Amino acid sequence: MARIREHKQNPRLQWHRANRGWSRAELARQLNRSIVAERDQEVTGREVTDEMVKSWETRHGVSKPFAKHLCMVLEQSAEELGLLTEEELALRPTGARQRTVVSTSGIVDPRRRLKTQEVASVCSGNADAKWRSALQAAGVQVDPVQSEILSGYHRGNLTSADPKAVASYAEIVALHRAMYWTSPPAMLLHAAQAHLALGSVMLSDDPAGNPTLAAAVAECALLVARLAFFDLAGHEGLALDAFKMAEAGVTTARDHSLAVAVAAHQAFVPGFDRRLGDARPFLVSAERQWRNSGHNPLVRAWVHCVYAELCARNEQMTESRNHLKHAQEFLAKSDGAAPLWMDFFDSSRFAGFAGNTALLAGQYEDAINWLQQSLDSLGTDSGKQRSVLLLDLAAAHAAESPEYAVELALEACDQLEQEPYNMALTRIPRVRAALSTVPAGSWLADRAHDLLQIRNPTQP
Repeated sequence: MARIREHKQNPRLQWHRANRGWSRAELARQLNRSIVAERDQEVTGREVTDEMVKSWETRHGVSKPFAKHLCMVLEQSAEELGLLTEEELALRPTGARQRTVVSTSGIVDPRRRLKTQEVASVCSGNADAKWRSALQAAGVQVDPVQSEILSGYHRGNLTSADPKAVASYAEIVALHRAMYWTSPPAMLLHAAQAHLALGSVMLSDDPAGNPTLAAAVAECALLVARLAFFDLAGHEGLALDAFKMAEAGVTTARDHSLAVAVAAHQAFVPGFDRRLGDARPFLVSAERQWRNSGHNPLVRAWVHCVYAELCARNEQMTESRNHLKHAQEFLAKSDGAAPLWMDFFDSSRFAGFAGNTALLAGQYEDAINWLQQSLDSLGTDSGKQRSVLLLDLAAAHAAESPEYAVELALEACDQLEQEPYNMALTRIPRVRAALSTVPAGSWLADRAHDLLQIRNPTQP
């Protein structure tokens, strides 16, 4: 059989396999299932093995019958998988754009399926239609005047091929990342959504997919997802959609390191809903992406901490403790260097993870020690984390020192009035219940009621 492409390596195929969180053996299994399901006579009886997959990725091209199943299983075009010859690539009609189909690296919620987002080609038609489509896809609501300004701006010379435009876009993403810790979440979410729409349009104008731009769009989408899920209540749907857009960006950029962050963050959604089984594929994907990246020990320590918290929330305490132990081991190997996007984890945040895990296990003395260590080492711009730690400490002290626990909880409420944070607000019912019999606990009940009533003060 004629080969589609002869080459030494096919990093595109390897990337899309790794981005699904699959080993070569798993891809071979999926291909064999596809062959049986399709009753494909061309390859019936020819079992795909992990060695065959390895040869396709590193030494040899792929014959057309197998290429067809690779496209179906990985949900990508032959071009995107690097399976076409130069002659076949030359057949593409002039002006045709590569369509990147976004696939998931794990299971979201089987009870709530998302429509596929095609971020790299999210827009089509004239400039006005592009902007309207991109804004709608990113969940941004704008009035007619704003829409006209944006579409008019696009009719200028905005292009992802312009290095200055790409650099400027990435710089704004970095500024939004820094603003996350001190800005009102609803307002920052609105700004980040508009910037995400802009990035989607820029990518749609560049069929080749600029890796720097794609990585910046992915990080912007991850920020939108974090704001929607962790900071504001009632925006889980937006968070899930933004995670899909982040996946599309890291796929185009082939950024394994950032893919770790996207996958592990996705695990929080089902994990917080006590669906550990649905969270695991994301965590497995994060581990495999880490192996394909620079093996940064700090990144791996964070992934283990995510594992530990989600296991503890799902009452898998032995597994949680094992992951915390591994996290501590990797943290000891770290020199503190981390990717730019990783400003949410360090040794103090590890102590916070360890303290919350001990609290969930009912180990109050250990929880107090870890949580106090984390609180003492927080920076001045860590108000969101401070409110979480104060409430966890209040819960840990409630049994033995209820009056002190009330003081901690009220301090957390003061912090939350200044910097609303949904993840901290979700801790309040547990603390309120633990202090319900304490006379001073009535103050907390009143404060908590007010905070929970205004937990989403501004809709983006």
